[in-house]
Amino acid sequence: MELLADSVTGFSGTQGLNNWSYGYWDRSADADRTYNAETDFRHLQHFGDDPVNGLSTHSAFTTGPLWYQEDGVYYTSLWAEGGHPNAVLDLGDHAPVEHWAVRRWESTVDGVVTISGHAGKVMPWGANWSGGCTARIVVDSELVYSTPIDNNGAEYSTDVTVSVGSSVDFLIGPGPSIGVSMFTATVRRQRAPQDTERSTVETGPHRRP
Repeated sequence: MELLADSVTGFSGTQGLNNWSYGYWDRSADADRTYNAETDFRHLQHFGDDPVNGLSTHSAFTTGPLWYQEDGVYYTSLWAEGGHPNAVLDLGDHAPVEHWAVRRWESTVDGVVTISGHAGKVMPWGANWSGGCTARIVVDSELVYSTPIDNNGAEYSTDVTVSVGSSVDFLIGPGPSIGVSMFTATVRRQRAPQDTERSTVETGPHRRP
């Protein structure tokens, strides 16, 4: 199968690089509370370390550099292997609003692709952090996959139909707990018949004239 995208190796501090963008959905401010890819995706504003939240350099885990909205006000963030939502919880100085972290891949192909990866909690302790979160995949505003993110985690795989330019969104939401969550994704497709035929011709035995 042809690898089209990898959320881990394709991660960067530049929005849109490798066809990946990093944002969030403010569900608390959404009147219908239903995710719409065209109107509800907002880009995260900052990239680097988060000294107040401390997710990038935590002693029990290290996310590395991450995208975040506002350090110390929201936990909403994304990094190479996952993300962290924000919830309507009493978290001291943090705002009690519901944010879903949203990683977006813009499709470069038409047809059926296989999306697979791992979804699971990395930080499963504490009153507000124990328990599950939610992982979803939404293609052009249509929910195509949803699973609870528990403390053990699990591999997943699903086939979806995309078009060139389709928004393939990977959402991490509170359940209602929050926490550091792994949600990785690779996107693959079968080689098109014409590509297989071309490859056979190009790499077949060479004949002398």
